[in-house]
Amino acid sequence: MQLNAENGMSSVLRAGIAAVITVLPCAAWSAEVPDAARLLQEAGTRYERETLPILKQACNTCHATDDPQGDLDLERFATLAEIRKSPKVWQKVAEMIDNGEMPPKDAEPLSPEEKKTLRGWVDQYLTAESYANAGDPGPVVLRRLSNAEYTYTIRDLTGADLNPVREFPVDSAAGEGFTNTGNALVMSPSLLTKYFDAGKEIAGHAVLLPEGIRFSNSATRSDWTNETLAKIREIYRKYTDARGSDKVNLQGVIFDTNEGGRLPVDQYLLATITDRGRLADGSRTFEQVAKEKGLNAQYLKLLWGALNGRQPSLLLEGLRERWKSATADDVPALTAEIGQWQKALFRFNSVGHIGKLNGPTRWMESVTPIVTQQELRFKLPDPNDGDAVVVSLVTTDAGDGNEGDFAVWQQPRLVAPGRPDLLLRDVWEVTRELGSRRERILGETTKYLAAAAEAAAAQGR
Repeated sequence: MQLNAENGMSSVLRAGIAAVITVLPCAAWSAEVPDAARLLQEAGTRYERETLPILKQACNTCHATDDPQGDLDLERFATLAEIRKSPKVWQKVAEMIDNGEMPPKDAEPLSPEEKKTLRGWVDQYLTAESYANAGDPGPVVLRRLSNAEYTYTIRDLTGADLNPVREFPVDSAAGEGFTNTGNALVMSPSLLTKYFDAGKEIAGHAVLLPEGIRFSNSATRSDWTNETLAKIREIYRKYTDARGSDKVNLQGVIFDTNEGGRLPVDQYLLATITDRGRLADGSRTFEQVAKEKGLNAQYLKLLWGALNGRQPSLLLEGLRERWKSATADDVPALTAEIGQWQKALFRFNSVGHIGKLNGPTRWMESVTPIVTQQELRFKLPDPNDGDAVVVSLVTTDAGDGNEGDFAVWQQPRLVAPGRPDLLLRDVWEVTRELGSRRERILGETTKYLAAAAEAAAAQGR
């Protein structure tokens, strides 16, 4: 989750401090209500005319101001103004009448008419009072967020799983058993200090970004960096060989997927081969094939264009011809060939090293394989039945034309262990010399054999 840099930090501090105390909004009263003033006036008139005489006769004896039994003083209610100061008293009176607790059993009971008059007036007054206070919930206690509410609020604001209340005292439960009741959510100077400290700690988890801020579960720069790298690697892992094992063996070529994550070329090649006809005639789109096989549509399209291109290319000409007739069984060989060219033409860097001092600047860096000189060594095959061995040294361009190109074969020679090197330019001369020497030696062989026979006879052999 990201917040604007200008107001993001202040929002968090307000959540850590100003969100401590909130006021519950009053529900708007939209229903049509009778004229409360008229109802109260009628209740007051009836009270003076009918109810007050009954109270003086049957109730004030026990519930007088001087010595009210049950802490219930009914003598003080001489006018409607006094009655409206304590509506809860009349709720209790109605309850006691309904339960038969008033008058008590040892007192003279009310007549049915008196009881009906008294009980009816109580209902009339309480109804009028309820209309007069419609929409007003009464006193509302200023309350702060409970520990759980504060934790969830910070989590919603920052998106980080923080625990800002670990140093807070445990919320106590009110009489109803709830810990988020306003009467139970007290505030003290020490707790207010803890809210300030929690707000500062939360601000310490803010990570500044060019476009705003985000919040981390950690509060150190190294952890922030590692989190970002993990997200980048996760993106690469979604489409690269890093989804599988660290080492991939294709036709004897070992690919290290820890080098930064390479695209699984074998899967893309397989897709172009199995769907070659439908991609060619347009019956399937690259997006459809990529979605079905979990590949990247953009790269699949680029690979298709390279394999079907007509621009001359030393690297692609042979691959294109083999791909046109290839089947799924040929994918490993094609992948191995591409892998060899990748190792020769590109260097794949680890994502975590990009941008570091004296480190790589990008994930895949091109390598120029062209050098000014190259030493070539190869073994001459043995001749068959005296046939001549023909060696041809040929140079060609790299697909970009031969303008300005030249090649110099410098000191081509034959090398053999224990013998001096023989330059190719001297081969014919050496060959003629060896031929002449062989003829001279073979021409004198008869003389050597005769001399040997004469020496043997002289020794009596």
